[in-house]
Amino acid sequence: MPNASRYLVVLLRALRSSKTQSPKNLEILAQSQSHSEHIRHLSEIVSDPHIAQALCSPYSKNQDDCFQGIFNTGHGLIQSLFLLREATYPDSLQFSIGIGDVDNTINPVMATDIEGSAIEAAQRGLNRAPKSGQYLALSGFSKHLERTLCPTVALLWATTRSWNLNRLKILNQRLRGESELSIGRQLQISERAVYKNIAQAQLGQWSDLILAVEDSFSRLLSTAAPSNSP
Repeated sequence: MPNASRYLVVLLRALRSSKTQSPKNLEILAQSQSHSEHIRHLSEIVSDPHIAQALCSPYSKNQDDCFQGIFNTGHGLIQSLFLLREATYPDSLQFSIGIGDVDNTINPVMATDIEGSAIEAAQRGLNRAPKSGQYLALSGFSKHLERTLCPTVALLWATTRSWNLNRLKILNQRLRGESELSIGRQLQISERAVYKNIAQAQLGQWSDLILAVEDSFSRLLSTAAPSNSP
């Protein structure tokens, strides 16, 4: 078996919004087909180059109909989660990020059959998820980071949970370095409306926080200390 290395494993589960679900009186077969189409649609979304480029092992569906992916850097990780939220709006997404070892060889094509403490930590986090609503958990981090980084990420996710689609798009385009004028043209709204959204939602501060969290993840992966150290 190859030597274990530290990685960030992300588990993703999508909960369909009532706005996109089929009527309750449909036949079971129709519901099953709808579920299959939903999973197929998610598979296409997670394969988008803007989302997949940050992963060293791209998202793949597991036996629980969740998607799992492996990162060897924090750069682009949180940004990719917000891109996924934009692409699947208005569905709720539940993420769990586990840090630790991946014991088997990394597959650069798809993240299947992951073994090690990173996937175990991610699964623990996803097991704590509520039955509905946006959710993001961090697991496998040191006690010190559980008191600092984890609450920071939880606050980031909770504060942005109710954002509308336009606000998510503005944040994502700002993170890509787009100007307010360019964002307005793409969204077909005025430049003034873009500035108003940025000010009201404090998007500048959230952008800075996202990049800071990703830097923290990258530093953790570059250290040799075990992920469960006190």
